[in-house]
Amino acid sequence: MWYSAFQCYTSGMSALLTRICERRHWLAIAGWIITVAFLVIGVPLFVRMPLWCDATLHEISARNMLAGGVHYRDVLDTNPPGFGWMLCAVRVLFGPSSEAVRIVDLAIIVAITTFLLVWARAAGATSAGVAWMAAAIAAFYPFIHEFNHVQRDVWMMLPAAVAIGLRLRRIERTRRPTAMAFLEGMVWGLGCWVKPHLLIVAACVWLVSANRIGSIRAVIRDFAAVFAGGVVVGLIGLGWLIGTGAWPYFLDVWQNWNTAYAEIMGKELPYRFFVQQLNYFPPYSCFVLLAVPVALCNLRDRSSPDPAQFRRAMLATVYLSWLLNTLLLQRGFHYAHVPETLLMLAVFAANRLPVSAGLVLIQIIVGISLLAADRSPELMETHHQIQAKSWAYRNFTERNAAFNPNRTCWWVGCFDSPSRELRKGVGMWIDHFGGLDPVELGAVADFLREQGVRDGELIAWHDSSHELYLELGIKPGFRFMHVGTMFGLGKWQREQVLRELQAAIPHARFVVSDMHRITKHHDRLNEVGTDGLPLLLPAWQRKEFPFNQPVVFRSPSGRYLVHAISNPVTSCVIPEKLDQELP
Repeated sequence: MWYSAFQCYTSGMSALLTRICERRHWLAIAGWIITVAFLVIGVPLFVRMPLWCDATLHEISARNMLAGGVHYRDVLDTNPPGFGWMLCAVRVLFGPSSEAVRIVDLAIIVAITTFLLVWARAAGATSAGVAWMAAAIAAFYPFIHEFNHVQRDVWMMLPAAVAIGLRLRRIERTRRPTAMAFLEGMVWGLGCWVKPHLLIVAACVWLVSANRIGSIRAVIRDFAAVFAGGVVVGLIGLGWLIGTGAWPYFLDVWQNWNTAYAEIMGKELPYRFFVQQLNYFPPYSCFVLLAVPVALCNLRDRSSPDPAQFRRAMLATVYLSWLLNTLLLQRGFHYAHVPETLLMLAVFAANRLPVSAGLVLIQIIVGISLLAADRSPELMETHHQIQAKSWAYRNFTERNAAFNPNRTCWWVGCFDSPSRELRKGVGMWIDHFGGLDPVELGAVADFLREQGVRDGELIAWHDSSHELYLELGIKPGFRFMHVGTMFGLGKWQREQVLRELQAAIPHARFVVSDMHRITKHHDRLNEVGTDGLPLLLPAWQRKEFPFNQPVVFRSPSGRYLVHAISNPVTSCVIPEKLDQELP
């Protein structure tokens, strides 16, 4: 009797588990279908987007290196040269187009995502959790603005992933060859040449995993091998700096140009912590409030004999070290927080928390709702009013760019030879002074071609305009690309910028300015005086370079001005903020 009852019980439980497994199976399929859907929509638009001015700076640096120029001397970069090396490889293998570098950027994201998906699965994630994590990333990276693309913080995740993979494999094997630890150190070293902040992540990974190596002697040997690998790559990079003649200019950057970095970070920290941290990527970023306590709980399992629990602890280590590194040691730029967002999704998946699915579904529901609401101006006005008043509503009703018809209408055209209008249409931050407007800059490039501009004859003064060096295939007339950034570092730096500008002026014929760096009143830029300058330009700026030089060309909207260099240059103050009435 009891045996029959037991059979009925086990049969019922088996049927229940089968249904649950089937449900998870369909949940996983749904997640992968949504992943593919977002990629189909997003990738063609992503590839055709214009680059951000940071990417064009590094592209100019890479071109200079490949042409035999001296890094830092010819093109000033306040970072180690590793990212430039990577872009040199892209140019050699795939060519100089923006599409090539964007495809490589996407390939790196795919590689990192694959690594995180595998890691999360081994750390406890379900197949459905992995699928929805992939969907959350597919709904994220291709649809954030171009400020975040082709940036060092994302690219340095690739060597970090390789190094972490080597560490996990070495720990979980019974035999632990020292050569693998040495190779791990080399990969960490390569990543640090991209951005030295990675050293903190590497140190945390080693410290948390050190007790799994074995005896004290084995731990010391492991540390020595990892350290030696890093030192070897460091020496190789140092040899490159010395061999190419860049070493004295590299020292100059770290001794004279980067000295104000720590002070600026300290001043910005309260704002980054209390205002920015939860708002970088709505609705993703606010979930850091849940991810941190979950990761801290996972750290308790760092000594667990269970491989899944240990992998979860290692994932938590990487996430928390990356988060603190970004929060405390970097400025409040969106792109720096992309890696921590990807790692956060992996932490949730490994802990079987359905946050990724919730994020994706929220964005789909909100996107469809807003598409319907677009037909009602009154409804959209109410929506914007509530967004202005409520932080929570604003974060969870942000329209994903996949549901922006003004952008997706260009999707079909992405498969043809792209026009300037298409590139502008798929861009997301082109009106920002760091964003590139292909139509406006294209008009400037056409004018400068007609003038026969050659190497050294053009100075691109404001951030976005230096893309003209790439468009025209000419060498810069001035080694500073982000002039405003350099100018804001301090008095010595301002004086040095002026000295180098005055030295460059005798060889230059034209300078290009960007009025979006001066004012937010873009609709008034074509209200001009007899001198060709916008009427809203404050009187004090008219006396500063480049506005003290005659205007010879204006782009259609009035954003970019081309000035013929003919007057003496005695001052070149750049305003600290837009519409600054006084110096």
